[in-house]
Amino acid sequence: MTVSWQGPQPAPIAWEAFLDLDEDIRRDLEIVDGYVVPREQRGRDHQKVGTRLSLALERAAVGEMRGSGGGSCYETNTEVDVLLWEVPPTARKPDAVLHRCLPEFEQLAAEHCLIVAEVLSTWSARRDRVHKMSDYADAGIPHYWLVSFDKIGALTIERYALSDRTGPYTHIGTAHRDMGPVAVTVSDPFPIELRWADLEIAAQV
Repeated sequence: MTVSWQGPQPAPIAWEAFLDLDEDIRRDLEIVDGYVVPREQRGRDHQKVGTRLSLALERAAVGEMRGSGGGSCYETNTEVDVLLWEVPPTARKPDAVLHRCLPEFEQLAAEHCLIVAEVLSTWSARRDRVHKMSDYADAGIPHYWLVSFDKIGALTIERYALSDRTGPYTHIGTAHRDMGPVAVTVSDPFPIELRWADLEIAAQV
């Protein structure tokens, strides 16, 4: 049986208790060290950019899977719980995540994730640059991307990576839309090329 979130919270709760929250309510919550916290405000453009990024990563993943002849399996998701560690329970909801394929009912966890991305906005920038960056690094997620946007779509993509799979993150590059049509070209975790045109959200006239 699911329960509603009442808050404020007098004491930490277990991961299972967080999962028991009503799904519609949990969608706008994260859990950090056992304490349930509301997610930052996200406008429509913010959400669109996250969706475009997820779809672009999905296309790259499909290409990699076809090229591997079935030897690899990857998925992408938006705004899904990623369990970073269970004691004390901490789970974040990245705006986009590329991860290894999982059985239908297995919990997505940090060990499955290859790239997590957060879309920056006025309400989320400090949390994304400080708190989430630290959490994702501590959990061992190898790649972290920060994406800024405007009315056209994604504007910059900052890429960070772990050195020898240990934190903190090292900045490995920033791309700006004015630098050319290619937004990202990387070889790790596998060859990925994203174009700014794939990350546009403005209505086409």
